[in-house]
Amino acid sequence: MEQAQLRQTIINFLNQHRKAVFSILDEKGLPTTSLMLYVIDDELNVFFGTRKAFSKYQHIIDNPVVSLSVIEEVVDPLKVVDIRGDVMQLSSEDQDKVHTWFKTKNPAKYYVEGAEDFVMFKLTPHFVRWLDAASGELSIVDLSEIR
Repeated sequence: MEQAQLRQTIINFLNQHRKAVFSILDEKGLPTTSLMLYVIDDELNVFFGTRKAFSKYQHIIDNPVVSLSVIEEVVDPLKVVDIRGDVMQLSSEDQDKVHTWFKTKNPAKYYVEGAEDFVMFKLTPHFVRWLDAASGELSIVDLSEIR
């Protein structure tokens, strides 16, 4: 599969899903996971929110590199997107715009959005991998040009 087609396949897959398992490092440098709601833009940036009161907030601030996996919610065929990238907290102004857009793309109940300490992050990917076993054979392909 050529890179442009792979990129569009990944974007389509990610836009059909709204939950990801995020892996971050805790205060001891140990990996921990968290289920997060997300949306992506056309550049494959991932946007998500949390509360400052949650331990994952400080973990992300201390170690702003996140890995996430989005997995097809069926046993077969296996389809997975893995992303790793740098995370930054959005400014208040950007957060308001992104949050409004987020809710148009992800209709899930965003249970933390009303909290006073709600914040949003942007993950800028530097690694994207596509795993696909729809053909009966497992294909693993890295997206070489993310930007």
